[in-house]
Amino acid sequence: MIRIHPKEQLTEHFSLDEMCRSATAKKYGLPNLPREECELANLRVLCRNVLEPARQILSSPLRITSGFRSTTLNRLVGGSKSSQHMLGEAADFCPYKLPVKDAAFTLSHQEHLPFDQLIYERRKTKGGWQEWIHISHCRVGLNRRQVLSVILDGNTRMVKEGIKAPPEFIFEPAE
Repeated sequence: MIRIHPKEQLTEHFSLDEMCRSATAKKYGLPNLPREECELANLRVLCRNVLEPARQILSSPLRITSGFRSTTLNRLVGGSKSSQHMLGEAADFCPYKLPVKDAAFTLSHQEHLPFDQLIYERRKTKGGWQEWIHISHCRVGLNRRQVLSVILDGNTRMVKEGIKAPPEFIFEPAE
């Protein structure tokens, strides 16, 4: 187990507190901080190599909606069993100054931005549509530069290659 301080700045614009903040963890009284040195190292590299450059490319601060997740938190929020969030390798965010889809498209075309996955995500909720960008980076190994769009509408989940606008998603009945 490592010693960390939640107020630690990982980079100029991103703190450990911001990268670990979770309303779900707070609701259930769960600790949500890295426990291993490699998780903290992954968060630092994600912030330095991907999030800081993304902030600069977009000329916009980024609102982190999900960063590091403990295994328990990841299960509670319905995350993938192999989620890079649990390794400190992924963050979900929204830019403050431009539409999310435009930001995802712009970032997906940055040849020198070393992301593993960049996913433009939209989810239908009772109050309308929520959208965000998921971006990840592998500190060790190769980054795939995989670009996807995912739309979640009730129990329907559509995945498309590239950044796709909502009309490009055609729902077909499950067989």
